[in-house]
Amino acid sequence: MTTTVRIQESISPLIAEWESLAQRKKAIPFLWPGWIAAWWSTFGAGRLQILTVYEDDHLTGVLPLCRLHGKLGSPTNSETPLFGFLAEDETAVKRLSHALFSQRTRSIGLSFLSPADDGVSLTRAAAAAAHYRVLTESIQAAPYVATDGPWDVYQSRLRRKFRSELRRRRRRLEEEGYASLEVSDGTERLDELLDEGFRVEGSGWKGAYGTSIGSRPATRRFYTEVARWAAERGWLRLAFLRLDGRAIAFDYCLEHEKTHYLLKTGYDSSYGRFAPGMIIRQLMLARAFSDDITTYDFLGVGSDYAWKREWADAQQERLFLRMFAPTTLGLLDRVAFLGATSASETAKSLARSSVLGERGRRLLKRGHAMVHARLGR
Repeated sequence: MTTTVRIQESISPLIAEWESLAQRKKAIPFLWPGWIAAWWSTFGAGRLQILTVYEDDHLTGVLPLCRLHGKLGSPTNSETPLFGFLAEDETAVKRLSHALFSQRTRSIGLSFLSPADDGVSLTRAAAAAAHYRVLTESIQAAPYVATDGPWDVYQSRLRRKFRSELRRRRRRLEEEGYASLEVSDGTERLDELLDEGFRVEGSGWKGAYGTSIGSRPATRRFYTEVARWAAERGWLRLAFLRLDGRAIAFDYCLEHEKTHYLLKTGYDSSYGRFAPGMIIRQLMLARAFSDDITTYDFLGVGSDYAWKREWADAQQERLFLRMFAPTTLGLLDRVAFLGATSASETAKSLARSSVLGERGRRLLKRGHAMVHARLGR
């Protein structure tokens, strides 16, 4: 058996065999070529470099990377839920991890990795062999709910006061008119539904602070491309809470391999007194419990997800690997990274203090998110 590693700079020639590998491994949507292609076309900078492993001309491993200013990084940013190595077996993962260091780039950054990814430990080992310094950051992220049990049992575990408040808000909403949940797979009226959903998602504080899908053309284009790609595969779910037909809350989701991924959510701020965000969450979770879904994944990273923790008491972990070459340029990159991280931690500490008002804390959080986005974290 002959094993070779190749570096390719275009996704298109790889799509068929890449998808075949992803399907065999039941890979999460974020490792499929369609997701990477949408990300690269909207957020990519520099050159795309795709590490591939072949065994007797059969694709067994894929790791897409971005090369910019002598550095390699994962194609990830604040819109990325999860990244990792797509490989047939440990041999392919080992080949990919060693290929990371074959070009002797000044630094390498891999973000949003799962601790369960074999690539994490093998990359650390390969970095040590290449004498790269490794910095690892671990954060708790992506709250989730196991939805393969009884709905009533799950509801009983929620805080009593929270359940009471939810009943009160839902009762008040239903006094206003007919409330209903609509879930579409995007096979019909996709552009119309996206326009409506993006408008709802950006109507509140997200739009005011520039974090909504519609705040930046690139972000809107990315989620539009992903929606079209996912709809073709039957994975897209666009959910609307409607009051007499008017959309007052919106979820942008994917469903794949019995997992529901909540990518984006928002509600019409003019209906805030009814807590439409809480109501659509209850309805969508109830749907997951009654459907062929085993995990409801809230996704996301950061410390400002208190509302998600009302629903989910389990979290996942995300790892960020920063690896620096044993060279002068590698040392400079490590010093610069550590300096940026220190400044970011100072901002977070200030945001937690009582000196700032709510608006000030929001502005600092937005700035912190922008720093992490630029660093690919």
